[in-house]
Amino acid sequence: MYSVNSGKWYSDVNINEVLRYSGVRDASKCSDDIIQSAVRAVNEVGEAASPKRVSMRCSLTINGDECDIDGIKVNSKSLSAHIKGCDEVILFAATLGSGVDTLIRRYSEVKMSYAVMLQGAAAELIEMYCDKANSEFEDECAAEGYYLRPRFSPGYGDFSIYHQPELISRLNAYKRIGLTISGGVQMTPMKSVTAVIGLTKQKQSGRTGSCASGKCAGCPNVNCMFRRV
Repeated sequence: MYSVNSGKWYSDVNINEVLRYSGVRDASKCSDDIIQSAVRAVNEVGEAASPKRVSMRCSLTINGDECDIDGIKVNSKSLSAHIKGCDEVILFAATLGSGVDTLIRRYSEVKMSYAVMLQGAAAELIEMYCDKANSEFEDECAAEGYYLRPRFSPGYGDFSIYHQPELISRLNAYKRIGLTISGGVQMTPMKSVTAVIGLTKQKQSGRTGSCASGKCAGCPNVNCMFRRV
């Protein structure tokens, strides 16, 4: 019998979310073996991970669909709508580290079904790590009267993934957390995230940084299998 390692940063992981990321539509119909496989995957990914993050606050100017984020020009209707009314943004990047890539790659060669479960566990753990970071940002920015918009990543809507190199470069993410980009869009380590988080003093339009449903609500891909709302 497996149980999620208590006292670890990932100990409060939602196993149903791990299963969802692994392609399971209805966790209530899973056998005990599948549930325990998911728990085992969480423990293995959690132990292999070395999560790190980096962030910086940046100025913001919006002109129509163009966002100027401290000199980074992004033409995106989706992003401009999402951070409209914000005074600044937080540029953010996080990674679980290369150990997770090695773990998934090793199982991909011998047991693909379990490698898929590891992928699901890693997807949920990076989201969980980012959500915890966002909660810290919330607390820090609340003292200045700011509310956070849900993080918005390249690839959401028409926010092109080809902006990844600019965000990584501005954050100096390679030196600070070991995050690189290849082929123009592929991040290494694989389980990594970059995002823009809007800061607004408009209480009604601000959401908590950890609001997962808010992230999905901001994405136009309503048919996504990973959508939470």
